Amino acid sequence: MVKHILIHYSEIGLKGGNRDFFEKKLICNIQMALGDFDVRIKNIFGRLLLTGEWQDETEVSEKLSRVFGIAYFSFAYLVRSDLESIKKESLRLLKNRDFKTFAVRARRGTKNFPLKSLEIEREVGGYIFESLGDKKVNLKNPDITCHIEIVNDYVFIYFDKIKGPGGLPVGTAGKLVSLISGGFDSPVASWQMMRRGAEIIFVHFHSYPNTSKGSLEKVRELVKILSHYQFGAKLYLVPFLDIQKEIFANAPEKLRIVLYRRMMLRLAEAIAQKEKALGLVTGDNLGQVASQTLENMLAIGAAVSLPIYRPLVSWDKEEIINLAKKIGTHDISAEPFDDCCSLFAPRHPETRADLKEVGGAEKNLNIKEIVEKTIGEIEIRDIGY
Repeated sequence: MVKHILIHYSEIGLKGGNRDFFEKKLICNIQMALGDFDVRIKNIFGRLLLTGEWQDETEVSEKLSRVFGIAYFSFAYLVRSDLESIKKESLRLLKNRDFKTFAVRARRGTKNFPLKSLEIEREVGGYIFESLGDKKVNLKNPDITCHIEIVNDYVFIYFDKIKGPGGLPVGTAGKLVSLISGGFDSPVASWQMMRRGAEIIFVHFHSYPNTSKGSLEKVRELVKILSHYQFGAKLYLVPFLDIQKEIFANAPEKLRIVLYRRMMLRLAEAIAQKEKALGLVTGDNLGQVASQTLENMLAIGAAVSLPIYRPLVSWDKEEIINLAKKIGTHDISAEPFDDCCSLFAPRHPETRADLKEVGGAEKNLNIKEIVEKTIGEIEIRDIGY
C-alpha cells in the first residue's frame, strides 16, 4: 500500500531566489538516505511529499531524522478534499489510538478550501467529540493532536511531528577538511559544520606504532557514525610520528604542542587543496587546553592561508557532551584513546606563544621536506554510508 510522509523545512524557505537550489539538494539527499526504499518526492507549496512503500516506519524515521534541512516530518494519511471525508477519516484514525484528551489543529496552506483553519478545527473537533462521547477536548496539553493540513488539492491527516536536525542540506556550502581526533570535540564540530551545509572530509593524525591501532579504529568508527549524516565520507590517516621526532629533537620544549598543531594545519591545508576544500575545521574550545588560548590559536592558525572554522570555540564541555550524545558519537568518544599530541608532551607547555619566537623555532625544521615526505605516506579510506 502506498504511504505518505509530509516533510517540512524551515530555513530553506527563507532563501529567496536560491530556494530552488536548496530544495533540489534536499530532495537528492532524502533519496540518498532512503536508497533502500522505492520512494517518490515532489514539492507541494513549500513542503515535500514523499510517497512509497515500506514495512518498518522506525527505519524510515531514523534515516530521515539524520537529513539536514528537515525541520520535522510526519507519517500522513491522504484524504479527499471535502469536509465530510476529513471528519470521517479523522474519526476512523483516532479510534485506533489510546487517548483520553485530544485537540484538532488545522493548517490551510492555500485558500481554495471553503472553510478557514479555525472553522475546520471546530467542525472536525465537534464531530469527534460527539462521536466518541468519552473523550475530552484539551487545547493546551492533549494526549493526542489530530493535525489536518490542506495544501492545494491535497488534504493530509497526521498525529506525530518527528523532529529533524534542521540546518541546510549537506553539499550546499562546499567542502571543508576537519581535523578529527578520538575525543568529544572534533566530531561534534564536524557535525555542526555539516548542519550548515558543508561536506566534510576527515583528517586524523596518528603516531603509530607508538600509539595503538585501536585508536585508529576508534576514529574510523566515529567517522562511520558521522558519515550517516552526509551519505559517506573520506578519511585521511596521516602518520605524524616522524614530524614529532623532528620537533622533539630541534625545537624548544615549551613550543612542541604549538609546533605540532601548526604542522597538522599545513598538512590539512595540503589535503584541502587536493580536495578543492574551502577551509579547515577544528574542535578548538577557548581556554580548554594549553593550545587553545587566544595567543596560541593565533600563532597556530597563522601557519596556513585557508580560513579555520571553530564552531565550538565558545561552548562549555557539558554542551559539547550533550550534543555528542544526541548525534551518537558520545559512547565511542568516551572510550580511552592514544592522542598523538600527548607524545613527547612538554612538562610546561607555552600558553601565550609569540609568533616571532615560533617562526624562529621553525627555522630549525625542514618543513617542506617533512610535509612532502608525510604526504607520500598518507592512507586514504572511503567510509561507506
